[in-house]
Amino acid sequence: MRKEFGQIEGDVSVNDAVALYGLCAGDIKVQQGGVLHLYGMCAGDVKVNEGASAIIYGMCTGDVVNAGGQLEVRGMVIGSVQKLGGMTTILPGAKIGLPEE
Repeated sequence: MRKEFGQIEGDVSVNDAVALYGLCAGDIKVQQGGVLHLYGMCAGDVKVNEGASAIIYGMCTGDVVNAGGQLEVRGMVIGSVQKLGGMTTILPGAKIGLPEE
């Protein structure tokens, strides 16, 4: 699995196995065959396409969309988690959406 640190400007398309420890300032699209382990932060949206997988350990400030892949949320999603297909697992302790005031 390839490891990425630091800040990535713009959108990212994941076609291989990546562990992201830094910050992605744009959207992340996980394509068929791609695997994303997000330990850091995505300042945009994360989309998991059919045949792809993602585990969110860190934070996503946008929405996380499962469009047919495998998604596991262990960390925090400020936006929403949309289940359009595939398998989505939200573990106990994961935070979805902003807290009610």
